[in-house]
Amino acid sequence: MSAARQWFRTLPARYGRRTLIALAVIATVGLLARAVVVVHPGANPSADSHAYYALAKSLDEEGSYGGPEFHSEATSDWSPGAPWLYAGLFVVTGGPREGTIRILEALMGVGTILVVFLLGWRLGGRWPALLGALGVAIYPPFIHTVGEIMSEPPAMLSLPAAILSFLWAWDRTAGRGGAPRGSAWVWLLPGFLFGITSMFRPEYTLVAAAFVLIAAVRWAWEREWRLGTAGVGLMLVALLLPIVPWTIRNVVVLERLVPISTGDGKALYVGTFYPADGEYQRVKAILYHRESGKWLPPQSQALGEVNPTELFNKVAARYPELPRDSALSKIGKENFSKWFGKDPLGYTAMTVRKVGRMWSSGVGEAMSTTLGRAIQIGLVAFGIAGLVLLGFRRRWWETLCLAAPIVLVTLVGAITLAAPRRNEILMTLIFPLAAFALSAACAAVSSGRKWSR
Repeated sequence: MSAARQWFRTLPARYGRRTLIALAVIATVGLLARAVVVVHPGANPSADSHAYYALAKSLDEEGSYGGPEFHSEATSDWSPGAPWLYAGLFVVTGGPREGTIRILEALMGVGTILVVFLLGWRLGGRWPALLGALGVAIYPPFIHTVGEIMSEPPAMLSLPAAILSFLWAWDRTAGRGGAPRGSAWVWLLPGFLFGITSMFRPEYTLVAAAFVLIAAVRWAWEREWRLGTAGVGLMLVALLLPIVPWTIRNVVVLERLVPISTGDGKALYVGTFYPADGEYQRVKAILYHRESGKWLPPQSQALGEVNPTELFNKVAARYPELPRDSALSKIGKENFSKWFGKDPLGYTAMTVRKVGRMWSSGVGEAMSTTLGRAIQIGLVAFGIAGLVLLGFRRRWWETLCLAAPIVLVTLVGAITLAAPRRNEILMTLIFPLAAFALSAACAAVSSGRKWSR
């Protein structure tokens, strides 16, 4: 307790009193914006929102992952991290209520503001920290998501926290700034945070593995074999800690190895569906037309009310001997071979368009307008500029750690499904990078000098 009190007492000396006051104002604005959505959530939550709530409710009331409304295999299409978190909340608060989840999501949003502030501070000090935090506080998709029940809010907090703790662990054990080398035990924290991020969003398992590799390569480069082996080993153990028990459960229930969740096959099938340009709603519209003979516009409310499960089940029935997800994965690979073989340039252009759609918009109506898309593209452009500037200043370590999740998840989207929802978690990294680039540009203009190395 005394250490915690000492840490709080030294905050003004480390960050400045005015900076902390500004951060408190930004955090309050972010909380108030989210509180409005908690009280007045969206009228038409997505199917995924209903599914996450139903899974959490089933865990709380029945002790099972999915009730009668779920197909035995379909429950595993949703990543388990968020349902387990929300089920734990139900236990603490005395029962399943959607409002309590939204309150927790709002509080996690404030936590994300603070973590992004710290990440921005590491990149460039006061202004990148405050600008990045402000962006997270008022970014419409972040506020919109609080009105639903999704896996993104906890992942938006855990991913930047994992990267920040990874950099901190390196500083502590590498003797940065002439400080003595610390214990390898600090690597447990980033490992665990990457592990729970993967449980919230399975595609981040690839990111987690990349960071283990990054740590191993750098320790090998530094020729610190003993400390490096201990640190990487502890990080790997902490990373697997939340994942392995669920993997064992999946082996028992699904009778095959599924580390976290299924659904990859469906994403691959949609992403390789060339006639629909790899876009989910267009795929759904085409499948519905095949089954019913009726055409519903891709973005229409009528199509949104159509249950996609049966549509994809009929596609998967082409290989009845395979589980649904495996069958869809097989058909997705066949799609790729067929369409890339017929029209490689056209398929490549589709992939470029998919990535463009992923990054040029955001969740919710605000970022789907022309102005919203322009703002989104501007933010991403400044974020890329921030990465380039970090590299230009030879800050390779931060550049690699921030670029790795952005590049890897974008590649996953390019190969499979590249919905705007994929960028939401990554925007917690784009904001401090964009703020860093914007602050550097303003400093260069105000000083009348070129950016220095």
